[in-house]
Amino acid sequence: MLRASAAKNNIPVNLLAVTDPAVDSGIVHGEVLLAYADAVTGADRSALAPAIAALREAMGDGALVQAAAIAANFSMNDRAANAIGIRLEGFFLADSGDYRATLGIDNYPSARNTLNA
Repeated sequence: MLRASAAKNNIPVNLLAVTDPAVDSGIVHGEVLLAYADAVTGADRSALAPAIAALREAMGDGALVQAAAIAANFSMNDRAANAIGIRLEGFFLADSGDYRATLGIDNYPSARNTLNA
């Protein structure tokens, strides 16, 4: 969704920032948002409070609420789809092959739910 939204708005985005913190995503406050996403989805609970504080300081309380809602919704959708074995549509698989390969997404354990017909 980020990739499509950025393309529609002519915002250059470097998705490698998702897997490499040294890469600039091209998104305003991208480093803060990625740190928050890593803290929310990661196992290191001690990273969460500083990530929340940094996001709040950089973008405000409203952005924190929006980021939390997006993270929660994505987690819910992803878990539900994995639980019932929903696969990506063929057109999306074809259109996403380049960045899935670049980011190593096909190597994630849950990729078996999408890639194995």
